[in-house]
Amino acid sequence: MLFGYSEPPSVRYLPSTPRPGREEVEYYQSEAEGLLECHKCKYLCTGRGVVQIVEVVLNGMVLICIVASYFVLAGFSASFSSGGGFGNNYYSPFEGTELEQVRQLDQQYTILRSPLIYGGVAVSLGLGVLTMGVLLQGAKSLTMLSGKWLLTEAAFSLLAAMGYCTGIGVYLHVALQINNTDTCKTRERLYARRGLTWMNCQLAGTDGAAATFACLLVIMYGASVVLALRSYREQKRYKGSR
Repeated sequence: MLFGYSEPPSVRYLPSTPRPGREEVEYYQSEAEGLLECHKCKYLCTGRGVVQIVEVVLNGMVLICIVASYFVLAGFSASFSSGGGFGNNYYSPFEGTELEQVRQLDQQYTILRSPLIYGGVAVSLGLGVLTMGVLLQGAKSLTMLSGKWLLTEAAFSLLAAMGYCTGIGVYLHVALQINNTDTCKTRERLYARRGLTWMNCQLAGTDGAAATFACLLVIMYGASVVLALRSYREQKRYKGSR
């Protein structure tokens, strides 16, 4: 009986040798093929990625300050246009012909400032969206990015810096010119009669905040130019070594 004993099939046929390297690669790919593609998130923490994230945030801050400046300086006309009760006789310190005069001056002043809000919103929102697109497209390793893309990224950052630098000067120049008009001065006197001295013809704090964030954006976009060109040189050096 000992000589007639045979091994079970499960012992006779041994499983094939596993390939740990291949399994690790397959496991990594299966985890990386999700919706968020989190294996690319580490490239957002590079110098280029962090600076571009700050640029997106600062563009949002410029947008908020410009919109806030409109509502702060619009006066009672904002309530009239929105249908609120702030502009009626119950809430308003103005009455009769004085109320009608204030309403007209507010509307005229808002029309004078309309190019500032429309232009500021278009620039800050447009550059913010474009910067977000550049950030997402460039969230790759240098070996996967093309040299043309890095040069394009540097050119975009340079144009954005020059655009914001020019925009700051134009925005402040136009705002100061509007504040020197007779409409603004007459409006200031009417509000001052009722103790509302905050509605004056000086540069508003929201305008100053928008200009400050725009100055920071000029610095950030300049840093993006330097980092993009540095990454381009590193990529060329890496390809040359191979």
